Formats: sequence, structure tokens, C-alpha cells
Amino acid sequence: MQKYLDLNGVSTEKQCNNWTILVSIIKNQEKIQVTKRFSRQWFINQIKLNSVAIVSLLTAILGLSYNAWQGHKNEINQNMRVASFEVLTNLGELQTVVNYVHYSDDKLRGQPIEGWKHAMMVRDLSRLLNPEASKQGKLLFKEWQQDWDKLETDDQAELHLSGQISKTRQAVLDNIDALE
Repeated sequence: MQKYLDLNGVSTEKQCNNWTILVSIIKNQEKIQVTKRFSRQWFINQIKLNSVAIVSLLTAILGLSYNAWQGHKNEINQNMRVASFEVLTNLGELQTVVNYVHYSDDKLRGQPIEGWKHAMMVRDLSRLLNPEASKQGKLLFKEWQQDWDKLETDDQAELHLSGQISKTRQAVLDNIDALE
């Protein structure tokens, strides 16, 4: 047991382990002198003494932030690039279906029902691209909904669908060109 003075100057006993904190308190309302640890001069000295560490820390933080930002940007570009190529593939397949349905008697390759999966894939994947490509993908799907059953006999239906496929293809190519 060790004796300590409390704030009122009264002696108290406290049990201490290996760690003890000695506090000096002066009786009878005398001012307690506290050394000022933080001052302007102290701060300037700490910056001078630790300038290399501070610069290193700032460099590491900035480098990590830039790396995270660049990684995120690269991932977005990669996703858009993959989606663009997948849309282009489905546009080619859809154009093939349109051509076989309209110009050929090949019932195996000219199944209009096959066009639905390509039209839906184009619509869905174009949402990942820029707004113009997304808009063209939706318009292509609407054109397909309206004209798919008229493809065998109506030349206008084939022209509308082929024209919309071309517009969508151009919007996707513009999206690829805009990637960094």
C-alpha cells in the first residue's frame, strides 16, 4: 500500500501493482504548475525532425489512393469492353437470323425465335454501355418486338431491323472508341 494525496490534499491509500503514477498536488489552493507540452515552437521542431517520415506517409497515402482509383477505372473500362464485344457478337448473330429468315428458305438457320435471345442480350448488355448505346439497344428490342413475325414476307420489316442493327452497332463501336 502506498499513500497518495487526493485533490483536496487528503492522504489516501491505494494499492498499486508494478505501474504507479505519482501525482504531486499542492495543498491550500496553490496553483498547479503544468508544463505546456504543445506549443508552436514544439510543433515546428517536430515537423523539422520528422519531415522525411511525414513526406513518406503522404506519398504512400497518395500512391495508394491513386492506385485504388486507377484500378476502379480500369475495371469499369474492362467491363464495358467485354460487354461491347458481347453486344457486337449478338448483333452479328441477330443480323444473320434476320437475313436467313427474310432471304433464305433455310428453316434451320432462319428461325425467328432464335432472334429473341439475341435481341434480349443486346438490350440487357447495352445497359452497361454509354447512354447512346443503351438507347439504341432498347430501340432495337422494340423494333424486333414489332417486326419479327413479318420478316419472312415484309421488306420494310427487314429494312427497319437491319437499319436498327446498324445504328446499334455504330453506337457500340463509338462506345469502344471512347474507352480510355
